[in-house]
Amino acid sequence: MSIVKMRRLRLFAMLEDRDALLHELQHLGCVEIGEAAEKLTEEQWEGLSRSGGVELDKFRGERAALTAALDALNAHVPTKGGLFTPRPAVTEDQLFDESAHAATLEAVAEITRHAKRMEAIRAEQSKLKAQRLTLEPWLEVDRNLDHPSTEKMKVMPGSLPASTDIDGVMDALEEATELAYLLPVRIYRESHYVLLMCHRSVEEEALSAVKRFGFTRTNLRGWPGTPREDYDRLGAKINSLEEEWQAEKGALLALGGQRENIKLMLDRLQQGLRREQARERLLQSDATFFLDGWVTAPEEKKLTALLDGYTCAYELSEPDNPEEVPIKLKSNKLTYPVNMVTEMYSLPAYDGIDPNPLILPFFALFFGIMYADLGYGLVLIVIGLLAQKLLKPKGMIGQMMGLMVICGVTTAVMGFAFGGFFGDVLKVVYTSFLGVPEAQFPAWLAWFSAGPLFNPMDEPMKMMVFSLALGAVQIVTSQCIHMYMCIRDGEALDGILDVVPWWVFFGGIAYLVLGGGMVGLIIGVLALVLTQGRHEKNIFMKLFGGIKSLYGVTNYLSDILSYLRLMALVLATSVIASVVNMLGAMTGIVGFALIFLIGHAFNMAVNIIGTYVHAARLQYLEYFSRFYKEGGRPFDPLKIDTDYVDIVKEEQ
Repeated sequence: MSIVKMRRLRLFAMLEDRDALLHELQHLGCVEIGEAAEKLTEEQWEGLSRSGGVELDKFRGERAALTAALDALNAHVPTKGGLFTPRPAVTEDQLFDESAHAATLEAVAEITRHAKRMEAIRAEQSKLKAQRLTLEPWLEVDRNLDHPSTEKMKVMPGSLPASTDIDGVMDALEEATELAYLLPVRIYRESHYVLLMCHRSVEEEALSAVKRFGFTRTNLRGWPGTPREDYDRLGAKINSLEEEWQAEKGALLALGGQRENIKLMLDRLQQGLRREQARERLLQSDATFFLDGWVTAPEEKKLTALLDGYTCAYELSEPDNPEEVPIKLKSNKLTYPVNMVTEMYSLPAYDGIDPNPLILPFFALFFGIMYADLGYGLVLIVIGLLAQKLLKPKGMIGQMMGLMVICGVTTAVMGFAFGGFFGDVLKVVYTSFLGVPEAQFPAWLAWFSAGPLFNPMDEPMKMMVFSLALGAVQIVTSQCIHMYMCIRDGEALDGILDVVPWWVFFGGIAYLVLGGGMVGLIIGVLALVLTQGRHEKNIFMKLFGGIKSLYGVTNYLSDILSYLRLMALVLATSVIASVVNMLGAMTGIVGFALIFLIGHAFNMAVNIIGTYVHAARLQYLEYFSRFYKEGGRPFDPLKIDTDYVDIVKEEQ
């Protein structure tokens, strides 16, 4: 439960050992390879050059082909696994086994060929269907419209808006010329489809007359037969293509068994890509290469044991600049899930403090208070445990499921303390379905409904005081942590003077409220005035700085008031739950069960997001602001990192 100590690694080794050493370091998984190219500008590094990743393009090309093949299988070949299907477990030897490489690539080429043909067929079908749509309005015309005109007569197919008065168009055309005629063909999809026929000598006059009504010419060139013949021919072609598409899909279905092999190969390629990317960060000469990076101190002995087997020279040293050091948090099973809360804000600086064990009790408690319901808590616990057991999630999803279990426990505890079990469902069942008036409730139900601690719905003032008190506890805790960090860094006096005068000041306020007089408050004010401006240059500025610090009481007040969100969220969750139960009670048993399930599922889904956000906000703004030193970057070692399979340790 701390920030893992890092050691700076500088290494010169033989160029012929580079690939083997990178593979071993990836297996070890505790060395981050840094960017060494910046040293090329220094004179003493003149003989070295950047080490290019020669296999990168090959790996990327293969990965693109594998990904496209996997996408094709996922789109057209259904999988048997479901949401709770665990990832396959393989050993490192199986992951890096190249024996199936060529066979998988051949299968990928087949999948890609079939998928591309299927895509081409669909594109061709879409084109043919669009052509059929063009022909549909003209199906009643029993003649070839490709070249309908003659040497002296011009025939122009076209359309007019459906609202057009065809008789009016004909009259206008007749007024323009006696050598033209408009033949209505069909009203189709809000348009009049017509044939405009005229002598070639009056083509311009005829077109001018009908264009005033919105006439638009239709291009029907390229059709060898009548519209009906061409329409049927296109339909037959579409059906033939559909048969071919189904055959291609059948071939894809036959290759569906390659899905797991493709996933395994993608993970294998991922490891190669990581090594090649690491290789690009190295410097090399004709015979040697240089590596500059970081190793976790607990793994130092494993690294030295590995390096001693190579012809190399290396140095392990303490970090010179804390700002350069990558951050890795050492967590146990209890604090690991809180990493997602910390990382959403910022990792701590190397010379800061691991916030996870300091966040966990407050975050879990605040979440439990805002979401407080025994039934909801049990649901969260079950979902979290089932997901961990069946899915075995890793990374942020794994942290989320672990945090769900922890917060489910605090939710259940606080729900019990506040007398909430799916809102007030027990009371509703007894009164509405069992006919027991509240005055005759069993003793256990009356005790539980009133809240073993108290019921926020019945006693909101108690809930308000409870929320503010918890806020004061967290703020005092943050001050204690600040004081500890100052003492740790050799600034004990600053730590004490930053915190203790405020304690005296607020203690004086409490003493005054309790009727003890102004003495304590005056001492607190003097303590602040005399200490908070101590870093200024002269006596006047020191005094002014001390007086100005008194304004900080408003910051403390606003921070304390922020904890009223604990009261607001628990009341919101409880009220919605009670309304759901009340609505259900107005129906029969079946209606109650349906409304109960849907309503409480909705209440849980909506309020869990707000509860998480507000619990995190209290950590980020009210808690972290007094002690947290942020700005760390995550430790990113060269390691085996898979997306589709889990690596299991081989038995020795």
